[in-house]
Amino acid sequence: MKPAPGRLSAEGRVTALAVPSSDGPRGARRRFVRLTAVCASGLTALLVAACADRHTDATAATTTPRRLVIGIPSRDAPLRPLVQSLTELRLIRTDTTGRALPGLISLWRVSPDRLTWWLTVRAGVRVHTGTEATARDVATRLRSALEAATRLPGLWSVTAVDAPDPATVRVQLREPTSLLLEALSLVAVPAGPFAPETAEPEVTLRAVPQPDQVRPAIDSIELRRYDTPRAAVAAQLRGEIDVLYEVPSEARRLLRDEGIPIFPHIKPYVFTLALNHRHPALRQRAVRQALNVAVDRAALIAQEADGEAAPAVDFLWRHHWSALHATEHATFAFDRARARALLDQAGYPERLGPDGARHPRFAIKCLVLDDSFVKRLAVRLQRAYAEVGVALQLETLRLDDADSPFEEGRFEAALTPLGTGYGLSTAYQLFGRHRQPRMIDFGYTAAAPAAERVRDAASPEAFASATRDLHRMLLDDPPAVVLFWQETSRAVGRQWRIPQPVDGDVLGSLARWGAITPR
Repeated sequence: MKPAPGRLSAEGRVTALAVPSSDGPRGARRRFVRLTAVCASGLTALLVAACADRHTDATAATTTPRRLVIGIPSRDAPLRPLVQSLTELRLIRTDTTGRALPGLISLWRVSPDRLTWWLTVRAGVRVHTGTEATARDVATRLRSALEAATRLPGLWSVTAVDAPDPATVRVQLREPTSLLLEALSLVAVPAGPFAPETAEPEVTLRAVPQPDQVRPAIDSIELRRYDTPRAAVAAQLRGEIDVLYEVPSEARRLLRDEGIPIFPHIKPYVFTLALNHRHPALRQRAVRQALNVAVDRAALIAQEADGEAAPAVDFLWRHHWSALHATEHATFAFDRARARALLDQAGYPERLGPDGARHPRFAIKCLVLDDSFVKRLAVRLQRAYAEVGVALQLETLRLDDADSPFEEGRFEAALTPLGTGYGLSTAYQLFGRHRQPRMIDFGYTAAAPAAERVRDAASPEAFASATRDLHRMLLDDPPAVVLFWQETSRAVGRQWRIPQPVDGDVLGSLARWGAITPR
């Protein structure tokens, strides 16, 4: 998303997964770095990596190598996830449909009982120290990942990791899981196309091509901070930077008029009104259906997100390869009359006082992050629910207290962004039958059987079928009010040739950009 006042950035909203975003008058929102943790600071890097070119023998334009400057429109936005995306090589990559692709691991096979996996390490890959990556290195990284409190569900059942030979990693499981490869996509080695050269406050990276790769047109990268989005936009217009990391929506037309290409893309971060099913009203399916159809998502996106978002209905990535989302938006089409009828059906009729004044059918306390955009969004939801007789009582939640109420189920409702990734790990973490901590404890169990079928799936066909079952359950018995997927944009100077087509984040192909003209 963009950095206009009160707007939310997709990257700036996920625990240590936050990537640099705009700031300005909304500085507090960029310090929201502890909410909805699925894993350590890796999801954002994974999302950029997912958009990377599929080829390992990347080529670049035959121009004199030069430095590329990325403008970061914030003084306090974390840079680590962006740096990771440019300096690390994932064991497994996932594309923007959630499919697993080779990374450092070139091949994988599994035993008939699905309890042992053999991973083949791609030969000739050198880490930034100059040594070749081996199975022992991968096993060490993987064992370290097993100790992380925020490891993905695919690693929960791993019992042992070893390297029987220099090119093979063996992973043993307590029980089968279809989510292992997705979990491996968050494990990486320092073998990306660039290596750190200097650290904060002036971060620079240098190109480190693999032996089988042509040296890129970009020989170094500088991450240059600006105090405000306006200052960063001005720097882009003056030609002082090559890439504006996050474009304010109000600057898009200006930049386009100046001939500067804008590259928007929808991120797998979804804004959600989480509902605690322990609440006597919210445990009723009809009530949750009513709260969904009482919201005009299209108007919400147009009026609060400046049209830079996509409507959402559940937590499953909208472009997942199992082709989930086709006509499901009609399920929660805006319909106040239907919302009122569902609330009546649930036993919460409209209440009128002696003077004829309307009284709420029931009230819900809603935690709202101390952030200008989130507060405005909450007020709009409050008005929408008042129209159908539900009182949404807003309570501000300090940013540094943003974890425990969600994980421990100490809330009635909460407005929060949620990083889902391109796969099904987040859905299983939220809804599966397990005793691991949940990033949000809804008290919701209806989708557990379907989530378990996803994890247990033994073939792509079974996985797709189970995922579609989970999707149908989340629509039929919604656990929350899922509002919209967030969008963000990059601006790239005319002096750069971008590989086509652009799939997802344009920065995914950065190592293959070509320089057209000197700055």
